[in-house]
Amino acid sequence: MKKLYGRIRNCLDDRHKGTLSKLAFTFSNRPYVRRDFINPALKFPNKENGGLIISADFEMAWAWRYTKTGSDHIDKGRIERQNIPGIVDLLEKYNIPATFATVGHLFLEKCRHGDHDWMARIPHFDDHWKFISGDWFDHDPYTDFNDAPEWYAPDLIRMILGSKVKHEIASHTFTHIDFSYRNCPSDVADDELRACLSAAAPYGIRLESMVFPGGTYGNVEILKNHGFQIYRKKDKFELAYPYRDEQGLLVTASSGCLEYNLKYGWSADYFLSRLKKYVLKAIETHTIAHLWFHPSLDYYFLENIFPKFFEFAVTHREKGDLWIGSMNGISNHINKNQVV
Repeated sequence: MKKLYGRIRNCLDDRHKGTLSKLAFTFSNRPYVRRDFINPALKFPNKENGGLIISADFEMAWAWRYTKTGSDHIDKGRIERQNIPGIVDLLEKYNIPATFATVGHLFLEKCRHGDHDWMARIPHFDDHWKFISGDWFDHDPYTDFNDAPEWYAPDLIRMILGSKVKHEIASHTFTHIDFSYRNCPSDVADDELRACLSAAAPYGIRLESMVFPGGTYGNVEILKNHGFQIYRKKDKFELAYPYRDEQGLLVTASSGCLEYNLKYGWSADYFLSRLKKYVLKAIETHTIAHLWFHPSLDYYFLENIFPKFFEFAVTHREKGDLWIGSMNGISNHINKNQVV
């Protein structure tokens, strides 16, 4: 059925894809839930019934260099830089802590030719990204955040850290690399994480959580070696309480996105109702809805979706139904209390 759905979807334009998605969501009992046998009273710090994690893939121009979407990577970096202050203000307004999964190179004030030559290089591939020639670092401007603000963001990171809300800074690899076993050799993964840890250290940041770029997944053993505790992963389940993988690391299932293709033609009311269903079902099933977004998203969402959804979530938090926190917030609770 899943393959048939994919074939049909590939034949449709954006608006009809949107219609098909609405039908599938309505009649398939989504969101899908991973059931467990954990005592619900132990799952959350204040015995809430369900949880919400919001993570932002903070990547600037790095994510879009080899994209197959046709997006301009410099424009994406500029948009993200414009949006971040408003996002931080909005999260502050509703007192919502978020996990900013940050590309490691963004921690840097500057870099020069040769600074990254010690790092192992990823082989060419044509998979999620089309990287078939040259070097993964070819786009690096080797300058500083004043001259190339789409590639460095120490000022924005300090803004996030200085917020009245305690946000988490997590890892999104050093150069937004495909982290899969298929495309990323272990020595490349190891160097990427070493570079991230080194770049984050001057800020007093201890990286504990990972969001794999582009939904790629792999090299979990390397994460464990560097002290990571939890990672976000796309799974067949959209709602789940964090569970342990074979390495003993915690997995938080990706529930869905706080943005969508505007060409789908969905109304704001429909999309909000869809997001609310994730939260309400998480509360009902004692699981976590983990919703994410790109800070380079269209401003429409910041104006029409985020405020209403945040207000809805905060209402349930105030009732004592909903825990809202970061990836390391839930992993610290689980590890401290030996919940899983």
